[in-house]
Order: sequence, then structure tokens, then C-alpha cells
Amino acid sequence: MDDLTQQLRTAVASSPPTRIDVDRLIADDRRRRHRGRVLAGTGVAAAVAAAVVTPALIAGPAADPDGFALPPAATGSPSADASLCPVVEPDPSGPPAPQQSYDTVRDRPTERPDAGVARLTLVLRPALAAVVPAGLTVDGTIPGCDRVQFTYEKSHWHYYAHARLRGNGQADNVTVTLIPTAADEPVGCAATPDPGRCTGSSQLPDGSSLAVGATRPGKEGHERRWAQVRRADGTTVTVTTDNHHITRGENGATPTVRFGPPPVLTVAQLTAIATMSGLTLYP
Repeated sequence: MDDLTQQLRTAVASSPPTRIDVDRLIADDRRRRHRGRVLAGTGVAAAVAAAVVTPALIAGPAADPDGFALPPAATGSPSADASLCPVVEPDPSGPPAPQQSYDTVRDRPTERPDAGVARLTLVLRPALAAVVPAGLTVDGTIPGCDRVQFTYEKSHWHYYAHARLRGNGQADNVTVTLIPTAADEPVGCAATPDPGRCTGSSQLPDGSSLAVGATRPGKEGHERRWAQVRRADGTTVTVTTDNHHITRGENGATPTVRFGPPPVLTVAQLTAIATMSGLTLYP
């Protein structure tokens, strides 16, 4: 059993905190483990803190020079720089899904979806490249598209991107979603992908709120981690990773489910992505 699995088991045996002191936790993390690497192609030196999920340790966003240093958000023309793959919409098998109606904390974004896809993709690609360990590739999941790319989901007014990290025996799933924050959405753990597994929440200096968590490794080896930021500007960003895989059966065969090694991205790395200023619906 590796150290991360053992510490996750220890974590869920205790009651989670109700609030994270981000500054203190970053300092605690820095004292425990610290390693640096030069990010190829970015010219950015990043000190990557390997966080473990326990009630006493969740590294926060990278405002500190000893924390994460992700590439700055790109400027210029997103549509010209993002090298997007054409996405073929499948023929509808029935009437289109109605758009979900709910009140949001501010007016809905007016950016055209195609422009939003290009802009957000241009932010996400270098962010993933900055945190993924050497020896792993970041593959997209859109048919015919090798690179990760955002998609706009009209019925729920949100953008999402799926990536798969491959290599060294890994095949991790990573998902990033952006959605307008609902007016009645709860703050903190209650709004996370799995409130019962939320390990803590905190208010960030810019007025945003952060909640993080991880599932307890099951006997089959399933693990999931996430970081969710409810931005002060009205965007909710959720970044998740897991090791759950379904292989579709052919000719009506039953799909098979398997679990890979524990995901490589830590809660701290997911947080660093979720708090990037460019991942917003209100540029």
C-alpha cells in the first residue's frame, strides 16, 4: 500500500474540518515535501508541492512563490492560437434537450460559445502540461481529436473538457467544468461532487470559495479527487480526477469496469488548475 493510500485511509477515519486555513496549510506542506522541476517549453520554474489529503493538510492555490507556478493565461486571439479540432455534432435521436432554467448570481455570460471554447482551451492545455509528471501524455477524448479541448453544453449552459493521462501504467481521467453559479447554490462542501467526502472548504483572498475532497479508496481500488472553486465573478469551476474506466462491450456484450493505479494529480494540483484566472465565464 502506498503512502497516499494509507494517508487517505487515515483521513477518512477522522472528522473533516469545516474550514481550511490556506496559508497555514501551504506552510505545513512546504515543510513536509518539496520538489521542483523546470517546465519544458514554458520557461517557468515551478515548485511542485506533493499534497496528501488529510484533515491537517490540503495545499491551497498558488499565490505563493513556493507554491505552484502555472503558465500565465494566454493573450491574443484564442480562435487563431488554440488549434481546435472540428467537432461533429451527432444527429439527434429525438427532440433537443430543453435549456435548464435557473437563477444565477449575475447575468449569464454573453460570450459566443465558439469563442469561449477557444479561449478556455488555450488556458487549459498549458495548465495541464505544467502539472502532469514527465512520462505521461495528455490525450483528448473527443473522437478524432488528440488534444484536450473544451465543449459547450447548451442545455446546461456550461463548458466541459475531458482528458486522459496515459503512460507508466497510468490511464487517469481528468475533467474540468465551468458553469454559471446558481443563485441558490450552497457555499462550501454542500455544492461539491461528493459532499460526504469533502475534506474542507475555505474563503480565498479574492472572495472566491474553495472546497476540496477525495473518496476513500475502495476495495476495488477506485479513487477520486476534486477541487471546486466558486469564483467571486459568478463562475463555478470544478476539476476532478479518477482512475475509473469502462470498456464498452461489442455486439451487445456487457461493459467491463476496471480501476487503474491511484491518480497522479494531487488535490493541490487540481486546486492550482481550478484557481487559474483564465478559467472563467466572464473574461
